[in-house]
This record gives sequence, structure tokens and C-alpha cells, in this order.
Amino acid sequence: MVRKKESLKPQTLEEEVEELKKKFGSLIHICLPPKDVLEEIKKDLITAQVSILKIFKTLLDYQIETLQNLVEQDTQTKEEKKKIQKIKVD
Repeated sequence: MVRKKESLKPQTLEEEVEELKKKFGSLIHICLPPKDVLEEIKKDLITAQVSILKIFKTLLDYQIETLQNLVEQDTQTKEEKKKIQKIKVD
């Protein structure tokens, strides 16, 4: 077995940064799925966000409709009370 002699030359900061970039790049490359899978994941995330927003919109519309009905009922009862007044009979 032949061993290579390691140089005792200290690495410069630039060399260390380049080495870290290579290691980090290879790690990310291993962890990330292929590009087409990433695009599918992005599409699914956007679809999920749209679905959640539609749910909130539906709930908000329902709440608005309920409150409008309450206001209409309140105004109708006030109008009915105004119409029903005691009539004095002589």
C-alpha cells in the first residue's frame, strides 16, 4: 500500500470555501429529487394553497350571508313594530 504524502501547506480561506461548496453541493444534489418531481411538488403546493384560500372564502361568504340575514330580520321586526301601534278609539 502506497501512501501519498500530505502537504503541510495550510489551506487558504478561499480553498476551504470552495471545498465546502463542493461538499454542500453534493449533499444537496443527493437530497433533492429530480427537476420534474420538484415541479410537481411546487404545483401541488400551489394547488393546496388555492384550496385552503377557497375554503376560507366559502366560510367568509357564509358568515357574511348570515350577518346580512340577521340585519334584514332586525330591520323587518323594527318596521313591523312601527306599523303595529295602538289606535285610540273614541
